[in-house]
Amino acid sequence: MHLTAVDSAGVLRPVVLRLGEPSVARVELIGEGAFGSIDDDYLSRLLAVREYLEERGLLLCCQGARPDVWPSGMLRQFENGRRAYVLDRDRRGEELEVVNIFAPAPAAMVVSVLEQGKAVFAFHGLPWRGE
Repeated sequence: MHLTAVDSAGVLRPVVLRLGEPSVARVELIGEGAFGSIDDDYLSRLLAVREYLEERGLLLCCQGARPDVWPSGMLRQFENGRRAYVLDRDRRGEELEVVNIFAPAPAAMVVSVLEQGKAVFAFHGLPWRGE
């Protein structure tokens, strides 16, 4: 699948993400090589790919990189980490929207893995203890 990554200046870069079964992901940063990841599920693979890109100053522009997107444990297990909820405070107790974590997202909506973790913890009212 073809996605984009954005740098701190807002410049978009093409990225090719290839997902294999059962647990392999490969990202190709056009003109700069490739990175492969073998993990337990799609979410773990996406996180590894995002961390690789972040080390190069890039954020992957996909739904799974939004600060308000994260699966429940049950959804993660049921969907093998491929889909996640859009966390919406106004819809607590109601059915939440579900998105494909690899679907494109606007650059203005994505954050780093660390920022996403803090946002998800805050949504659930939990203190952030990691760094």
